Amino acid sequence: MDSLDGVGGPFDAVVLAGGGARRLGGVDKPALDVGGISLLDRVLAACRGAASIAVVGPPRAVGRPVVFTREEPPGGGPVPAVAAGMEIGSSEVVAVFAADLPFLDAAAVELLRRALAADPAADAVVFTDAHGKDQPLAALYRRPALARALAGLPELSGARLSALLRPLTVARVPDPRGVTADCDTWDALHAARALLATRPAAPAKMDGMDDDKLLADWCAAAAAELGLAGHELTPADVDAILGLAGVAAHSLVRPAAPLTTFLAGYAVGLRSSADGGRGALDGPIAKLSALAQNWDQGGGGHKPGSATNGSTSARGSVAPHAAGSGPVRASSPSHEQAGTGGPGSPASSPNSSEPATGSAGDAPESAGR
Repeated sequence: MDSLDGVGGPFDAVVLAGGGARRLGGVDKPALDVGGISLLDRVLAACRGAASIAVVGPPRAVGRPVVFTREEPPGGGPVPAVAAGMEIGSSEVVAVFAADLPFLDAAAVELLRRALAADPAADAVVFTDAHGKDQPLAALYRRPALARALAGLPELSGARLSALLRPLTVARVPDPRGVTADCDTWDALHAARALLATRPAAPAKMDGMDDDKLLADWCAAAAAELGLAGHELTPADVDAILGLAGVAAHSLVRPAAPLTTFLAGYAVGLRSSADGGRGALDGPIAKLSALAQNWDQGGGGHKPGSATNGSTSARGSVAPHAAGSGPVRASSPSHEQAGTGGPGSPASSPNSSEPATGSAGDAPESAGR
């Protein structure tokens, strides 16, 4: 594994890559290709700084050194899978991720690590999705606290992930970029593929060039071509715009992504904020994110009672994209919301074993959902 001397000290990673993928017809979901890379390899890349990576699920070809292990009993659900992954590595901090998070990246992992390092009283730090729901499969845990939580459960098989959070002091970090959006349905998978698809480039141009640099160079060149020298997008702007595109595509349909981001830019241009650039983006992005997340496709408009002012929605808060917003720490119980799936995703009944929302949330399904 890559050496790690950065923020928060060393950590081990546990990636849940089992599960029956019933909504996808039983395919091997972690092996599905998104933008030329499997879902599993995308999550492994986000964990590249880990001292060890345990993949709980059947062995597969992957691009990084990992240790494969299985939960007991096989198919017993995500909690036994977490317990199995905990057997690998010895770092004080353990990152736990589902294998079907195509937008998870190293920056998101670093954000969680910073949040945990900044709050010594926290046993865990979890992302919360746009509806305020905890994402225990997009989280960091202190190993002793997680071990105690596992030991305190009367039965691991079939247990819900919320049971792990209940005895813990949990710090919560909003996810405005949509890195916890998962691929539980074919529509979600197609939306992720559309957002992450890149046109093949000549090998000479791509050698030694990572995606972030390629995006930065392209944005600078495009700004210069449009006469916007001196008003280039900052990295935070790029993250916010891509996050908005992800929300629009995941909540509605794929073509909503470019149209929504265009409208955000159009609003900024018309209003010509004196601050320019980044500051002017906050309002339109928050408003359009809230609108997309609360869109009622069947009714042809936003859900009754849902907010469209960009600050809050009827089903949870929508955070602005400005960097540096700290986590919110609270003791258990965790933020469980009953549910209905997000727009465009199948609703779950209270007794369903499938997750209720299209994100890395709580599901008593086999490991990795």
